[in-house]
Amino acid sequence: MILSAGFLYGLGAAVAFALADPGAAFLSRRMGALAATLLVAIAGVPLVALGTLVYNEPLVTSVSATVVALLLGIGAAVSYVGLYYAFAVGPLSVVGPITALFGTVTVLFAVAFLGERLTIAETVAVIVAACGSILAAIEFKGSGRIQLIGLGPLAAFGAVLLGSAITVAMQHPIRTDGWVPTVIAVRIGVAITAGIALFAVSRFWPGMGGLDGPRNGGARLPKRFVALIAAIGCFDAIAFSSYAIGLSTAPVWLVGIVAATSPIVLLFGGLLILHERLRPLQWVGVSLVFCSMAIIAFG
Repeated sequence: MILSAGFLYGLGAAVAFALADPGAAFLSRRMGALAATLLVAIAGVPLVALGTLVYNEPLVTSVSATVVALLLGIGAAVSYVGLYYAFAVGPLSVVGPITALFGTVTVLFAVAFLGERLTIAETVAVIVAACGSILAAIEFKGSGRIQLIGLGPLAAFGAVLLGSAITVAMQHPIRTDGWVPTVIAVRIGVAITAGIALFAVSRFWPGMGGLDGPRNGGARLPKRFVALIAAIGCFDAIAFSSYAIGLSTAPVWLVGIVAATSPIVLLFGGLLILHERLRPLQWVGVSLVFCSMAIIAFG
């Protein structure tokens, strides 16, 4: 069976996000969610700009299209900050699977607002992915009460909802004006929003400052971390670009749900690096997410 272009671009985004997100989690814990969002957004812009040479697209288009993309960047910035805040407060073993709901929510938005339709097998895959993500994010207390594990998952849910909406809204400008100028403008919007917010609220919002660094007004990474920040920004830019290219030709639901498998790597990162333990329901949830991808790929 030949995999569709949409599946492959979504898979490319998933792999690149999987490489970027563990580093982003580290940065968020050291520097805070706002600073991490700002640096990652800026670091990735030059790489996205190189896409104009390969895909023969302009760096900018009309003023109106640029303004729209910048406004989408504001929403994307809030989503990024929520996601990176979730990375910072963790636990990663729960935040990772929850962000896999991004694919499910994107599907719902694509069906509701773009009129996309799913086959029976695709519908089953979406339901399986949603169930897996939810199981990975909850625990049963001794009294039988169900509880979300910590504050990180709540921030992750918010990031998922807003990020999914931004994804659906990006389809039109990407197909009308091209993915290169749209992604560049969105990332600039992210950087501007995160930069303003960094100076406005970082000293008054617990968790926005680094958790693992000094508490004297915000932690700063040594200069040797510049390469790390550049690498994270490049991986994130590659992921964002692959996602955007997929949106230019393939259904939003397909690209979204395949790309959403990347957060699962955070679960294993939390398991291996931070020594977080998985509960039985989390193992079941992760298994369901991967089963849903198999249904989409080979169904």
